[in-house]
This record gives sequence, C-alpha cells and structure tokens, in this order.
Amino acid sequence: MKNQWSHNSEGYSDKTAGIAIQNIVREERKKRMAKKRNCRRTTDENIIHEKAVKMRRMTDEQLVNYVENRVEKARSEGFNQGKGNAKAIPKVNITEIVDEIGSVKGIGAAKLQVIRGILEIRLAGVVSG
Repeated sequence: MKNQWSHNSEGYSDKTAGIAIQNIVREERKKRMAKKRNCRRTTDENIIHEKAVKMRRMTDEQLVNYVENRVEKARSEGFNQGKGNAKAIPKVNITEIVDEIGSVKGIGAAKLQVIRGILEIRLAGVVSG
C-alpha cells in the first residue's frame, strides 16, 4: 500500500511535496542551530568556546565559587589600579604657613596661635611638621 500523501491529484506518485517539506525543515534547523564548525573558528573563538564548555560542566557550587573569585579579583584589581592612579597628597608644613601669615601687617602672636590651631585641626592627615 502506498502512502496517500505521496500521490498528486491525478493519482501519480509524487514526492515533490515531501521533499519540499524536508527542505523547509532542514533550513529551519540550520537557522536554529547556527553553530560554526571547529575548523572555521578563529583562535580567539576556540578559547572562548573552551572556557564556555568548562563552565557548563561545573557543578553549582563550583560555578558560584568561580564567579565569586572573579568578582573579588576584579574588585582588588580596580582598587589597586585606583590606588596607583591617585595623586600623591603634598605634605603641608604648618610652621612655614604660620610664619608666612605672621609676616602680614596687623596679625600678632595671639592670632597666629589661633590660626595654627585651626590649620592643625583641618589638615590633620597631611601635616609634615
């Protein structure tokens, strides 16, 4: 017994519909499964692929540990990079500043002591002498 779908309206055997359906299904599969063959990947793509396969094979615990380690590493690298880029804070010599202010006409010893106190409080982290 022949398949009823392989006959056309005149009763002749016709497989063109089946072939057309197979071709459509094959094209849809190609679109869905758009993978490259190994031989067509670049070196960088192969490295990324190997890392992805390695990560897919990890257990949940291994994956969480891996991600946490990467986050911690990124934080420390960012901190170190920021620390390296930070400008050095120049040291301030309060004695020189007070002597310079003391040379201004009208400022006496009492005012200089008040100014010195204010400078010491405000510049607590950057004082050199």
